[in-house]
Amino acid sequence: MRPSLVALSLAVLAVPLAAEDDPLFERRWQSVLAGGYEPLTIPVDWYDPVAEVEGAPSPVATVTPQEAGIAPTALAAAAVWAEAQNSTALLVARDGNLVFERYWQGSGRDTRFNPQSMSKTVLALLMGIAIERGEVTSVDDPVSDYLTEWAGEKRGAITLRQMLHMASGLEQGDDGYGYEVTPENPVVRHSLGSDYTRLLLSLEPVAAPGETFDYNNNVNQLLGIVLERAGGADYEALLSERLWKPLGLADAAMPLDREGGMAITSCCILSRAVDWLRIGELFVNRGRHDGKQVVPEDWIEEMLEPSPGYPGYGYQVWTGNQQIGGERPPRVPLVPWQSEAFAAERVVLLHGHGGQRVYAMPDKRLVIVRAARQWPESWDDALLPNVIWRGTSAKGET
Repeated sequence: MRPSLVALSLAVLAVPLAAEDDPLFERRWQSVLAGGYEPLTIPVDWYDPVAEVEGAPSPVATVTPQEAGIAPTALAAAAVWAEAQNSTALLVARDGNLVFERYWQGSGRDTRFNPQSMSKTVLALLMGIAIERGEVTSVDDPVSDYLTEWAGEKRGAITLRQMLHMASGLEQGDDGYGYEVTPENPVVRHSLGSDYTRLLLSLEPVAAPGETFDYNNNVNQLLGIVLERAGGADYEALLSERLWKPLGLADAAMPLDREGGMAITSCCILSRAVDWLRIGELFVNRGRHDGKQVVPEDWIEEMLEPSPGYPGYGYQVWTGNQQIGGERPPRVPLVPWQSEAFAAERVVLLHGHGGQRVYAMPDKRLVIVRAARQWPESWDDALLPNVIWRGTSAKGET
């Protein structure tokens, strides 16, 4: 375990957030400017330093579309649309077997991509494992049980459940800049800076917890601190031992704030697109992989229960229909947009910046993964799952 996050955080909180020079931030900011990058277009090899997430890769089983009961015409139509949307990868699996695999723009099976906020769902899976192990007592624990810096404070009474639901009531910490990429934005300084804990522990409540859905990256990172403290290990070690190795995934990496520091948990598990099929399959197989229970079955179901603040969101994962119809929003909006309702009875959606996607459809045991490093032309979250679901036979059909 690295030096105590509590001690580190208390030490830096004594310094005003905007007043401290941060050479690491300056280096990264100048590199972003020189490369002409924004968060979606930063290359995976740009991140430095990173923590390795050790895997234990197992072979990827493949079957033909005919064996899987998926019409080749449906897969071809999905691929044409995905390519037109600047995708780098499109993969489809059924019953845990890879049925379709297509890459563009120089990518291949071993190419790492940035799943962006799909990483948040992984954190929620780890939370369920921590509860099963008794490291975290309950989602109804007040966060001050783990963030002892907040003991006796109003914000310390926020529960882990409210945080998982993105209904913590905590401020964004962006001083009104929102997602604007500018060095004046405290969130940008946090994301490119040398301490992922300092801004988080300064956040103040601005609304009643548990009532309003407010998507907040920093809340996920706070939950990452909770998992580290409860599990007694660095986040990347927990991820490796509890998910990456049991699922048979290849080695991955996570950006660190500094050498020996903390991994960012709200995004950026630099990994292979094909490995996200098995993460999606946890929602098809009720937490099981290769005959073993990796994530508790009841936790998978609990993750998918609608939050009080927004019915399309569970524990760090999107579920069911989202925005349907009306004028198509530009690019890929925070709340997914669909031209029509999902054809499947249930769709679990992992949603990352720029249209990184995992769609899991348990009724036909389907998982779809889409990756990209450029903005799509006209994104529609109904298209890929509906085309493939409609082209897939029901169980027992040929």
